[in-house]
Amino acid sequence: MIVSITPELALDGSKNYAGGLGVLEGDKFYAAARLGVPYTVITLLYDRGYVEYTEQNGQLEPTEEDQSNFIKRLELFRTCWTTVGGEEVEVAFYLYRLNTATAVFVKPLRPAWAAQATERLYIERTELERFRKYIILAKAALRYIEKFIGWDRVKYVDLQEAYTALVPLLKPDPRYRLVVHTPAPWGHPTFPSRFFRQELGFDLAMNPVVLTELGLAASSEGVVVSKKMVHFAARTFPHHAHKIKAVTNAVEIPRWQHPAVADVKGPEELKAARARVKEEALRALGVRTDRPVIVWARRLTSYKRPHYMVQLIEEVNTDLFFILGGRAHPNDEYGRRIMAEFKRLAATRPNVLYIPSLYVEDMRKIIWAADIFTFTPFSGWEASGTSFMKAGINGVPSVASRDGAVVEVVRDRYNGWLFGEDRTELVSPDTPDIDEREYAEFKQKVNEALDALADGSYWEVAFNAYKTFREYYSMERLFKEYGYL
Repeated sequence: MIVSITPELALDGSKNYAGGLGVLEGDKFYAAARLGVPYTVITLLYDRGYVEYTEQNGQLEPTEEDQSNFIKRLELFRTCWTTVGGEEVEVAFYLYRLNTATAVFVKPLRPAWAAQATERLYIERTELERFRKYIILAKAALRYIEKFIGWDRVKYVDLQEAYTALVPLLKPDPRYRLVVHTPAPWGHPTFPSRFFRQELGFDLAMNPVVLTELGLAASSEGVVVSKKMVHFAARTFPHHAHKIKAVTNAVEIPRWQHPAVADVKGPEELKAARARVKEEALRALGVRTDRPVIVWARRLTSYKRPHYMVQLIEEVNTDLFFILGGRAHPNDEYGRRIMAEFKRLAATRPNVLYIPSLYVEDMRKIIWAADIFTFTPFSGWEASGTSFMKAGINGVPSVASRDGAVVEVVRDRYNGWLFGEDRTELVSPDTPDIDEREYAEFKQKVNEALDALADGSYWEVAFNAYKTFREYYSMERLFKEYGYL
């Protein structure tokens, strides 16, 4: 049995995630079910989801999400008690089963503070509430393993991102692997050492306590999600470099690839299939256009540089259609500002569509509608990225920065278009001269891709993406490298 513990999980129809990590974990769940791998993924059940934006007085305002329809599909399995903050906490385990895969959603029932702490993902009232949220996940996950799986059946416990690093503090074991999804040294969450003393009785030498450091120290292995990220992780945590390896992210192809493009044999066959897929997807999105479609869609935060698309739309001619997607954390001022810009563009230009909440079902349609996908993170800041993979397996090439997992497969003008430096030093994305220079190259590469689409050479690039992506970015490869198969 493989066990994965994660802060978020995106199953079809759920709103239990914020972005790429949750979608990736959902892909692993569906792949395990398809491949017959005994697999259990454990996460919290967020009754009120992450964040949804609704229009109020012409502005996009954050509110909670309604997960009730998804929760109705879950099976109430068992309840148990644990102790958090010196109080007894009752938690329920809700299950979603598919073949050999089981998703376990942990929901605190009482006392009231525990239920409130886990109502929403990544949104807390206080730092202590945030700490207790993940202590609840850690203790409940261990209880589920002990009572309903059995440690003798467990091969690996993969801890997804730093918030799950509390688990090995409660029960040391050599089967833990910490999977790190954040390359930048300032992107690792911390808690005051007094929380650990009060909750667990530990007098830790560091203050604040860096959770990734804690997890790497307590795990037998550290996994990063692209080959490029090994360099950054080893520089941030050099004392753990000997145990850090790369398993590059992948996508569950049957979940993301349109059936019409499965097993096409050449560029012309891909072109014909993509025409049908694009027409169907645009109709589902409520769009009527015969123009080339350019897409930027992912979580809105500064290092992903969504402002490139704002600038591009303002500068290029109107012979294109743009689909924009993504939402920001309510406390991210930059992201909220870009949301307002995306909304303004969609309201004032007939060739722009903006979809704030990128649920899995919407993202599939957006990818299928695209001619050119864009992937613009500041080099050195993206751990892997998977959106460009989902596009590529559908024969949709990307204009991409040289970051994350892109550099492992994408070759300029062969199976995509690349721009910017391939940096191995951490530089602030707020550096104006780099930003301006790389935007100019991004715009140039978008024009190259559009020229290729106009003269027909695009379809060779698109088919090369289709061929190269389906093997390397597949869950079969990822599962073998993780030792699941």
